[in-house]
Parts: sequence; C-alpha cells; structure tokens
Amino acid sequence: MGSYVIRLKVLPEDTSTAHEKIVESVSKSLPAGARVRSQRVEPIAFGLSALIIDVETPEEDGVVDKVEQSVSTAPLVGGYELIGVSRMSSRLPPQ
Repeated sequence: MGSYVIRLKVLPEDTSTAHEKIVESVSKSLPAGARVRSQRVEPIAFGLSALIIDVETPEEDGVVDKVEQSVSTAPLVGGYELIGVSRMSSRLPPQ
C-alpha cells in the first residue's frame, strides 16, 4: 500500500500568530497515521502570510476528506485551500 502527499495552503486566524504554532496545531489535529512532511511560508500581502503544508498519510479510502476536516477545525487556522494530492512513489527494498 502506498502513501499520499496532500498539499494545503493554510491561512492563520490572526496575523500575529507564529507560523510554528499553526503547524503544531495542524499536526496535532491530523488523523492517525498522518504527519506533516514539510512546510514553507508564502507571503501574500501587507504582512499576511500563508503556510504551504505537505501532509503525508497512508493511502486509504476517505483519507483526504479526513485531513481536510481536521485542518479546517484545527485551532489557530482561519482558512485553508487544498492545492493538490499526489501518490508517493513506492520504494524498492534494498538488495
């Protein structure tokens, strides 16, 4: 079974909130088996920045909906946008 990488653009509830706290909040709210794989800050305008967060999760039915639900209800998150979903390549076992 493979894994998905789900890329989200997350907007803070308040512009003064530290990005690390938002990532921590999202990470804690993710469903079992999902984890934050990477993150970066994307400036928008006038001091407002969004976080681009990649979430790695096992491939299973409905997992994208579960991740979206958990991110939308996470504390400190003002809004989010699903940017994309990709299936991760499987790794070959060492020889």
